[in-house]
Amino acid sequence: MMKRIYKSQLLVLALAAVQLSSCTKTEYVPNPNAPTQESVLRNATRQQISQLGVGVQSVMRDGVFSFRTWSGSIGREVVYFAQTESRYYRELQGEIPLDAAGIMYGWYSNFNQTRRRAEIMLQSATNTAALSDAEKAAAKGFGKTVQAYVMLNCLNMMGSNGIRTSFSDLSTEGDLLKPGCFKNYTESLTYLKGLADEGLAALEQAGTTEFPFPMVDGWGDLATIGGFKQFNRAVAARIALYHQDWNTLETTLNQSFLDLNGDLNVGPSFLYSTILGDETNPIWRSIENNSTPILVQSDFVPEAEAGDKRVFGASMAEGGTARVRQRTTATAPPDYPLMTHEVQMFATNTSPVKFLRNEELILMYAEAKLQKDELAAAVAALDYIRTQNGLAALATAKPGIIGNKNALIDELLHQRRYSLFMEGHRWFDMRRYNKLNALPLDKPSHSVFEKFHIPRAEADWDSVNPCQ
Repeated sequence: MMKRIYKSQLLVLALAAVQLSSCTKTEYVPNPNAPTQESVLRNATRQQISQLGVGVQSVMRDGVFSFRTWSGSIGREVVYFAQTESRYYRELQGEIPLDAAGIMYGWYSNFNQTRRRAEIMLQSATNTAALSDAEKAAAKGFGKTVQAYVMLNCLNMMGSNGIRTSFSDLSTEGDLLKPGCFKNYTESLTYLKGLADEGLAALEQAGTTEFPFPMVDGWGDLATIGGFKQFNRAVAARIALYHQDWNTLETTLNQSFLDLNGDLNVGPSFLYSTILGDETNPIWRSIENNSTPILVQSDFVPEAEAGDKRVFGASMAEGGTARVRQRTTATAPPDYPLMTHEVQMFATNTSPVKFLRNEELILMYAEAKLQKDELAAAVAALDYIRTQNGLAALATAKPGIIGNKNALIDELLHQRRYSLFMEGHRWFDMRRYNKLNALPLDKPSHSVFEKFHIPRAEADWDSVNPCQ
């Protein structure tokens, strides 16, 4: 396996030789020092496939800061108090409208670029004579799964505006500037389910072979074909959750790395380092940061249960389990209530970022059981989350809600709020349960957005070049 860093991050950009805009259009960029995109698409060498595969793993990290911080801001988990740019709190907190041509769309271009780079990798693997059929299937399974993962994040930010569910045919020269139409949320979820299922089918075809590229250490036990199938099913479970397909949710969870009695933090990680050409953890902030602090919304700590280790005690940055830390000096943007806590989930600027954990899978399992009226199984799963985080079981702490489905759903959302804090869930959870109006407003002039706009560049492109 690769050690700590994504050593081929820059190589994949040279090999792909692309410049990608927000709507995933691709232009050929000649590079005398590296193979062109055409050459890797036609008959790539094993080394090129290896570099492309590691490069895709590298760009999977792109967008993690804007995705988590912007959705966390709209979902009233945090306030990003950038001292030199008020739009980061005025716009995201709904004091002024979202600007479709503004600074809030880094996640959009990042996720779409990753989708395109995964496509280049899997088509290059398909069209080469350097790989066996099983290795080609492994590369396809990896690429389709990555696409499903990143584009679900993109879709949830876009909400009912949806995503483009097709893009240009990479195999036809001159046909790279024809992105498909935006589809609505349900149609987009169906597309993503198809990607995940295609990925699983390809991984099944790969059998016991190995990926034709190194898997970085962040995958842990999921780095093999068998392990990656479990990751694929975890992604499929997320898709089923938003599809409200509770039977499929339970089925896919049972095929994932779900462990109802296991370590909550088991799961893949994005890795970071200070080595030249790599990246540092973009969410990390120094303690008591005053230039770009990520402040905890003022209701988060008071609404936590006493003894909750996710909130109280030493922060993760200080070797504890709390995701937040009380500041020495409270601070806030102008006219906001003072915020006493800051996000401190990472010890250093090279700490890994978990991007899908067993704790989330257990909470999805609890939700599937609730929605299928299997309340006892749901309570057992919720109790495990509670007790692992320092809280008493529901029979002791909240006996009145046992047997009450609606009250248990509220408990589920409460546990997701604190377990999955700043992992990109709260806004979407409240939206799918029609509870956006329950999110707090720090100022009377604030509002809660339901979705991001279609980026201006996308709308302008479609106005001149009708989608197909």
